[in-house]
Amino acid sequence: MSKIKIKSSDIITFLVIFILVTSIFGLYINRQDTVKTNTIEPSFFYNDIAFYENSAGNYVVYLQTQGDPFPVEFNLDPRTMSDIYVEKNIKSKIRNATKIYSTYNPNTDKATPARMVGSIIELGRMVPFVTVNRVSPALAYTEDDTPIDLDIPIKTCSDATLEIPVILFEIGEENKIYSEDFCVHVVGISGDELMRSADAMSYSLVGVY
Repeated sequence: MSKIKIKSSDIITFLVIFILVTSIFGLYINRQDTVKTNTIEPSFFYNDIAFYENSAGNYVVYLQTQGDPFPVEFNLDPRTMSDIYVEKNIKSKIRNATKIYSTYNPNTDKATPARMVGSIIELGRMVPFVTVNRVSPALAYTEDDTPIDLDIPIKTCSDATLEIPVILFEIGEENKIYSEDFCVHVVGISGDELMRSADAMSYSLVGVY
């Protein structure tokens, strides 16, 4: 009997789909609770923006749209991220994109795959809200995985353009978000810190920072 081989890209794809579906469901539930939430006092204000802490311990802000304010949930407290440098107007690097690649080195041993992919997914949830074409980032690698996975494209900063920018997730010596032309670097000193940097950029995209 032949064995079924499961590629790493299949696992990552499953994780991306699963978390995006559960995130969308969570946003739907939050939207149903909009009236209820707005009848109570905010948990706190940060940069003059009201935050509501829900029963799961997550942080909800309301984005102003053409209709009713839309609730968006974050995992981390914005008050704990003042140490993370976020380049001003970072949103302008991806706003007019027709496609976006979120890329990372699949062979890095400095961050667990779960943290790396989790950072990509968390930031990816926010990108459609702030791009003209409602773009959801596609997954890419900066170099071939071992073994080579033909289903995942290779994208680096050298591939970034106005219409197809690249968001590079990486481990470095400082938690920060900065850009080089149309390549956005999301940097954390560890897997957990990369999650913080991703949330910091998410907050920046929606105007909290």
